[in-house]
Amino acid sequence: MTSVAWLIINKLQKNPSLASWIQNMPDLSTIDEITYRSISLGFLAFTIATILGALWAAEAWGGYWSWDPKETWSLIVWLNYAAWLHLRISKGWRGSLMAWWAIIGLFVTLFAFLGVNMFLSGLHSYGEL
Repeated sequence: MTSVAWLIINKLQKNPSLASWIQNMPDLSTIDEITYRSISLGFLAFTIATILGALWAAEAWGGYWSWDPKETWSLIVWLNYAAWLHLRISKGWRGSLMAWWAIIGLFVTLFAFLGVNMFLSGLHSYGEL
């Protein structure tokens, strides 16, 4: 959501008549840094959760990974944010491209957490809609 704020403030800064509306908002670099730190923390937590999930699966089902839709989409989420962090850290990418990428990543994550369970069949399915 900080990326949405970044995009809105970036757009409003280009319109001088709306400058007073954003004067109390943090600057773009601060919002960008909050986004980076949030994604970094979430990536760490998601990495730990994925490893623990694999350990639990090995104990419960006898294998660490079965390419179930939930596991596959978890990998997609992990790779998405790994690429985002890699480009941010190694290439120094910032700005609207990274903000849009983070917003799309949010929807990918939401689908992995909710949509896979409802719309795809597998071990983690709750039923079909």
